[in-house]
Amino acid sequence: MKKKIGIAAGIILVLVIGVFVYLNTTVKGAVEEGKIIDNVECDGISLGGMTKEEAKKTVEEHISKLHKEKIKLYVDDEEAEVSIEKLGAKPDADKTVTEAYELGRSGNIFHKYSVVKEEKHQVNIYRTYDKDIFEKQVVNATKKIITSPRNASIKRKKGKFVVTKEKTGYTLKIEETFRNFKKAVEGNKTKSLLEVTKKSAKYTSKDMKRIKDVLGTYTTEYGSSPYGRKVNVANGAGKINGKVIYPGETFSVYGAVSPFTAENGYALAGSYENGQTVQTYGGGICQVSTTLYNAVIRAELKIKERHPHSMTVHYVPRSADAAIAGTYKDMKFENQYDFPIYIEGHANGSTITFTVYGEKTNPERTVEFLSETTSVRQSTGEKIVKDPTLEKGKKVLEQAGHTGYTARLWKIVKINGKQKSKKVFNTSSYMATPSVYREGTKKEDKKKDKKDKKNKKNKKDSKTTKEKTTTATSKKSTTAKQSSSEK
Repeated sequence: MKKKIGIAAGIILVLVIGVFVYLNTTVKGAVEEGKIIDNVECDGISLGGMTKEEAKKTVEEHISKLHKEKIKLYVDDEEAEVSIEKLGAKPDADKTVTEAYELGRSGNIFHKYSVVKEEKHQVNIYRTYDKDIFEKQVVNATKKIITSPRNASIKRKKGKFVVTKEKTGYTLKIEETFRNFKKAVEGNKTKSLLEVTKKSAKYTSKDMKRIKDVLGTYTTEYGSSPYGRKVNVANGAGKINGKVIYPGETFSVYGAVSPFTAENGYALAGSYENGQTVQTYGGGICQVSTTLYNAVIRAELKIKERHPHSMTVHYVPRSADAAIAGTYKDMKFENQYDFPIYIEGHANGSTITFTVYGEKTNPERTVEFLSETTSVRQSTGEKIVKDPTLEKGKKVLEQAGHTGYTARLWKIVKINGKQKSKKVFNTSSYMATPSVYREGTKKEDKKKDKKDKKNKKNKKDSKTTKEKTTTATSKKSTTAKQSSSEK
């Protein structure tokens, strides 16, 4: 019995040794010194039979080519494309090649044999990621996406309103976005989600579509103005045209049209200053402010600041004007409605018109404004300005005097054409100014006058002598003098 067991044990031992020999022989036959075993691939690229150096070069070229491809960074319907390489991903070819080379060389003999006998092996593509580079590049690539919320906007083109949709605001979450990027690259994805915190716009397209009705409009004339003043009126109207004032916002005319410089499109024109008319850049901008004021009060917007001129103006009734002077006289109004308003301004060289658009909540309600003069103060006396360039005794009118007035503006409210109320809307006072004359102070120079007379006599004698010398020369000389004087 013991003999049989011994024989059996011997047979088993021989078989085991034989198996081990077979396995080792098979593995050794497959594992060539210094080379990767056959049937090893990396992302479809064969590495079998290559040395480590050959495999590393092949892997680097392949991954570099992949990294030049672009990946889409997206959120909602916004997206930006950037190359994977630019976002800080680099191939780790050493790690990929090491994994490939170890196939059939690590583990026990059974594991090695099973690896060697497999038809195909896929090794991973390994990469490194630079978070600092990623953050810098992703911020730059998505700067048009990652912005503060933008309200819907509106423009009036060819008599129709065109609305541009609002934009949601985003704040980028770098850590989460970086994690999404790595996952997308490792999974051979072409898109990677931008992780963000969202903030909605305050005013949407729905709000802008409420701007559809004329709330108030007004026109004044300036066709007889000098060129410079026409330039200023048109320039000022253009700077206000298209403005949208949101609920609760206050609009400043001075803030919209200043500074009054040539660089800002203004020319020299007449302005009031200390009771006189002087030439300044921006002269005529008060007509812009005044025209807008009259449109605004008819739209029943809340006036926050308004000043009358120091003297009356010709283009609106008394107390219907709104002066602009430096920073101490401005015209401001507030949009107290719960919808945005749109201002259209247009100057055509003859008239300037402002129209305020919004939503008319009560079509039966209309407003009118009536100017009333409450007192008149005639211009008295005269103001003399000494002029050293004008001969003594001469007096020239520089500027006619202005009559002074006090006035008030009535606001009349009607419902379906019937008057419901009449209240004083504002009051104004305009100064009376005397006529201004320039009076000469230049003294007569007797010596110079005597010398001038002598020179005239000498010229006359010389002319007579020349005329006697020759008739032909005389005629030629006379012709030349006539030609010169006609220029």
